[in-house]
Amino acid sequence: MKKLLYALMAGLVLLTSACSIGSSPDKAVEALYKAALKNDEETYNKIIGGNSDLVGSIDMVADMVRDMGGVEKLNFETIKRKNLLKEIEEDLDEQYQNPWEAVMVSQKKFEDEDEEVVFWVMEKVDGDYLVGEVDTDYRDDVLK
Repeated sequence: MKKLLYALMAGLVLLTSACSIGSSPDKAVEALYKAALKNDEETYNKIIGGNSDLVGSIDMVADMVRDMGGVEKLNFETIKRKNLLKEIEEDLDEQYQNPWEAVMVSQKKFEDEDEEVVFWVMEKVDGDYLVGEVDTDYRDDVLK
């Protein structure tokens, strides 16, 4: 699974027209997961914003969400910049021209504190949050 998610890792968002998707980055990621589960390609494609690494990956994302227990079993949390490791914050600032936010998706009931979580970088473009990149990692490798 980790290899598949690394394959999804993206560069800059290729800007496309988008309608209002979510009022916050965590709501946009949640909407992306729900769209994948419903096979709602229109909503899914708006949120991925033309990200070439995610185009055509709706089934893979839906499988990932199912493997994690479904949307209702997940926490979607926007991570404050001050809580990110300094080098990660600096790298993302260099990479993105538009404002960005980090979102962590984890299972609500952690059995293992060392469990991997999914980190999404959401770029704010014309008022909408679009996917910049996605990665799986351990909390300690990303957060202070």
